[in-house]
Amino acid sequence: MNTTPQTTAARGIVPAVLWGLAPFAWLFLLLGWLDLDGDLSGPVQTALGIAVLSLPAPWLLWASWRMPRRRVKTYLVEGGALAAMLLSLFVTAVYFLPAGNPNETASPGFTAAFAAAAVVLIAASWPLPGRRLAYGLPALGCAVFAISVQVPQWRTGAHLESAIAVADEVLLNVLMGAIALGVLLQIAWWLRGKLRAA
Repeated sequence: MNTTPQTTAARGIVPAVLWGLAPFAWLFLLLGWLDLDGDLSGPVQTALGIAVLSLPAPWLLWASWRMPRRRVKTYLVEGGALAAMLLSLFVTAVYFLPAGNPNETASPGFTAAFAAAAVVLIAASWPLPGRRLAYGLPALGCAVFAISVQVPQWRTGAHLESAIAVADEVLLNVLMGAIALGVLLQIAWWLRGKLRAA
């Protein structure tokens, strides 16, 4: 009896399951880091946070550049990396931005984090023409957010008492809007190609 096909299938399922669980493992790390807030010294807490929040970037680049296309495992890796990156950006804004005075500019490191996210998204879209709208518009949203936090007037106004409220507004209106628009435009572009080919 030839068991090679079953063995090969099992070997293909196990990595897919592991990659499917990867976002939950990363979320566990993130929650563990947040739970340690106050238990570690400031520099150690910040360095650990940067390490955890940066993990989705190489994860997404690996999925885009190195993994075979049209595989369930690849879609799981890519989707998990994107979800983790989105949550990472949100936590970065919520956790690090309120530390500063809303009447002052954010730290250069904070701006660099969102600029780096924009670069990662552009790099991830490079080998995937079918993702360029879906990744490009969020990259633009990250770049706009990175610039906007350096302009005090954009962070004040109705929410002078709270930097976090303005940070959330910008994320929801610019970054999340760019992500949604990118996905919708990418789907529309894909449908247009299908209709023209029919």
